[in-house]
Formats: sequence, C-alpha cells, structure tokens
Amino acid sequence: MTPSSKAPERTPARPTDCDVAIVGYGPVGMIAAGLLAQRGLDVVVLERWPERYSLSRAGHLDSETMRTFQKLGVAEDVELVARPMVEWSLTSADMDVLATVMLGKGGAGWKESYLSYQPEIEAIFDAQVRALGVEVRMGTVATGLVQDGDAVTLTVVPSHGPEAEPRPGAEPGTVRASYVIGADGARSWVRSRIGSERTDLGFPALDQLVIDIEHTDPDVHLPQLPEVYQVLDINRPLLAGRWSGPRHSRFEFALNEGESRAELMDEQRCWELLKRWDITPDVGRIERRGVYTFESALTTPWRQGRVLLAGDAAHTMPPFMGQGMCSGIRDALNLSWKLDAVFRGDADQTLLDTYESERAPHVRRLTEISMAFGELVLMRDPEAARQRDEMLRAGNVPTPPSFPRLGPGIVARGSENELGSAVGRLSPQARVALDRRVDRFDEFGSGWRIVARHAVPPELFDQKQRDLIARLDVDIAHVSRGPGPGYYLDLDAEYDQWFQANDAQAFVQRPDGYVFGTARSVTDLPAVLDELADVLAGHGWHGRTNADHGVDVERAASS
Repeated sequence: MTPSSKAPERTPARPTDCDVAIVGYGPVGMIAAGLLAQRGLDVVVLERWPERYSLSRAGHLDSETMRTFQKLGVAEDVELVARPMVEWSLTSADMDVLATVMLGKGGAGWKESYLSYQPEIEAIFDAQVRALGVEVRMGTVATGLVQDGDAVTLTVVPSHGPEAEPRPGAEPGTVRASYVIGADGARSWVRSRIGSERTDLGFPALDQLVIDIEHTDPDVHLPQLPEVYQVLDINRPLLAGRWSGPRHSRFEFALNEGESRAELMDEQRCWELLKRWDITPDVGRIERRGVYTFESALTTPWRQGRVLLAGDAAHTMPPFMGQGMCSGIRDALNLSWKLDAVFRGDADQTLLDTYESERAPHVRRLTEISMAFGELVLMRDPEAARQRDEMLRAGNVPTPPSFPRLGPGIVARGSENELGSAVGRLSPQARVALDRRVDRFDEFGSGWRIVARHAVPPELFDQKQRDLIARLDVDIAHVSRGPGPGYYLDLDAEYDQWFQANDAQAFVQRPDGYVFGTARSVTDLPAVLDELADVLAGHGWHGRTNADHGVDVERAASS
C-alpha cells in the first residue's frame, strides 16, 4: 500500500550543505533527526513519499523507547495517544486462558509496554522535528551517492507516481552532508549503494493478515477481548488486541497453506475472521487490511565511511517481541550522541565503529528471542501444541530471558559474570526530588553521569580523573532515601533497590542512559573512571581541554 496523495510540483534543485542528511522519514528517521537537531546539528531529511504514511505498521512501544521520547520532549504527548499494555494472555483455540503475564513499570520511568496507533505518534514526532529546525523534504528521492574524505554528496530529484519513483526529466539537485544515515527501511536504497549485505537469521518467511479496526465508539466495551490475546490455534494462530492507541483494535491472522493474499484480504473474508470477537460493521470500520511478510535479517556492515544504516535498513525481526521499531529507536539514540561527539571534536570517526559493535549483538539477540517465541506460538503440530498447552495450564510459563547487553564498545571490559548484570544495560530512571522539585531523574540532566548511593567527596579523584570529569562534563549525582543538602531524594526507593540488587553503590551512566560500569563502593569510582578513560581513548575519544568546558569539578563533585 502506498500514499494516495500527489507528489509536490517541484523540489528545489539548489545545492544544500548540512551536517547530517537522513534518507527516510519513518519513526527511526524522525527520532534520529530530532535527537541530532536537539544537539545543535543541521539536519536535512529526504523522504521519497509526498506525505507521511497514513496507516499503522508498528504498534508497540516499551519503557526504554518512551525514555528516548522523553529526551526528545515528546513523551507526555505520546502518552496521551498511546495506551499502557496492562496484561498479555496466551489462550487455547477455544479461548481458554492458559497463562497471563501482568505488565507494570519497566524500570525506565515509564510503563513496561504501550500500544499505539503509528500515524498519531508520528504526527507528534513530525511537529517536534520541524520545531527543532530540521529541513524535511517530502517527495524527494535520492538517486546518487558519492562520498569523499570530507562529506557525502547525494543527488536528489522530485518523486512521482504510485511508487514514488524519480520524476523523468526533473532537474536534479544535491545535498552535501558530513554524514548520511540510511533509515529507509528493509529495502534500503542507501544499503544497496554502500554494498552492505543482509544475512538471513533463519526464521521462515511468514505471511500474516493484519486488520486494524477503527471503533465507532472508542469507549466500546469488548468483554470478549479485555486486552491482548495470543491465540494458540493450530488451525490458524492469531493475535487479537483491544487497544492500538485510543480508537483502534488490531488483529493478526497467520495465512494457511494454499491461501492467497487476495483471498484473505477480501473485506467480506476479513469480517468473517473477526466474527468470533463480535466485531461487526456496527462496531467500527476496517481501516486497514494487508498481508505482511515477517522475516529476520541482519546487515553488515552498518557503516561505510560517512554513511551509516539504522532501523530496518540494518536489521529486521519478526514481531513477536514487539521490538522492531524499538530497536531502530535504540539505533537512533546510540548514534546521535556519538555523532555529536565527533562534530564537537571530542572524538574522531573511530568512535562510530562502536555503533555497530554495540548495537548489532544486542539486536541479534532480541531477534533470536523473538524467533523462539514465534516458534512457540505458531506451532501447528497437534502433539507438540498439546504438550505446550498442558505446560502452560500447569503454570510453567517460560521465563523471558534478560534483555541483552550491548556488545563491545564504550562499556567496561569483561564478562557479565565479572562485571555484574547491570553493565551494558539501561540504567534505571525513577522519580526523584531536589529542592522540592519532583520529576523523573533524566529531567535533571542526561549526559555523562556518576550516580552514587552516598556522597562522593571531591578529594577522591586524582588530577587525571578530575580532568576526565571536566572533559566529559560529568554530573555527579547523590541519590539517597535520606534527605540532605544537594541530594536527590529517592522517592520510591527504586534506586535503593537497584543498588542492592546489583551489589553496587555507584555507576557511571552514558549519555544514552546505558551503564558503562559499576562500583561496589564509592571508593571504587576512581578505578571505573580510569577504565572509562582507557576505553574512550581506545575508540578515538580525545576530548577537549578543561578551559574549553569551563567545568567546576569541585562544585560538580560536591553536589
């Protein structure tokens, strides 16, 4: 399906210079553009379609994604149009609930999961991106890419027609950028231009019919569908979700052998499939019906010189963990602070190699988990399915594996057993109070941070460590359940519980919220900073002088 609006009459053929050009204006391109512009970079986005896509594709957000939206300043707006996912149930074909997972807080300051209607949240992103000064060129297709030692030159022309192809005879223009990000989807043009290859991770291509219902009455009561059901039906596995944003419900049906896409997409056939849920034309209208092929693939490399890939251009996964879009947004956040460091002169381009080295193992593991869960819910063999259902009835619900760590990069070196499970994973974010102001912790600052359970004395650090604190502009935060001058008050004891669970009294947090390293006591922090200095230097980070930053280390440490 493609947007129905006509392409704009023209795209200026003027040459344009910018810091970063992004090809693709889906959610990953939007978030990347906004985060980079927020850091003061000049960003141009090229989107081949004349308008934003008007129908929903991805529908799941997690707490980490909401934390990124918080950084961009749009989380509260997103929260108004998304709906928390309260519970998720596995049912038999006869709708007998076999197991239910209750969902709560995700540890990043937001609910664990949300369900959303993608066009509504994209409208929020779009408004913020434009407010931040990003130049968005809709109806513009890139046709050429050449890079040299200083920049990348994109040749661009207006698009036209149902496939948004280059308009014949159109006068070409150029966009010259220091860096280009390809966020242009699974069939990425940018990926093809730099010669990166996709590796199939082995999940058999799966066709599913996706139906979105827009309810006539958004408040309609559907007792037969209280939240989200994964129906374990060997004759047709399916997912049914009451909420997909405030006005929509979503249904996903696996295609059976011998069925054609056209047959299953027939509107009357769709209503027949929805009948078991008492969903009829009296309840609402079918806003979208389409068959999608789910796959699993990982691209390599993600970077060639000054061109980088993000989102589906770099990786695709089946939808069973709801982590496809979330993973792309992690890409955008990881890449944004590293590109910013390069532009500021804090690091050379070597730092950008840590983007793939950290993110690729993370997304590969999530893809493997999603594939394994897909195999569980899509069983067609009657005996295997019977055993699975009996296991679930007995309360033996498989425990989801821990979220993966980042791969090697700007993280403390060593195995998880040596370092503890927190290193390379997202840091907590809880409500804190400072000087009678109550807010989520990131609202007080979210760059480099030392977060400590006890006060950090300024004299703890030697001159080399103090220089590092100054160069990185590290915020030293004392978070405690006991109030005191300059302390952050741990209102809900979430930091206290985190420190206890991780046998730590302090941690060093990166600009993207991930934990670089932990210290069992505050007095171990100098060693963590020494390792941070070594790791950064090994990845091209050289920083600036103290005078460039103007940071008062004594004041930072004492606060």
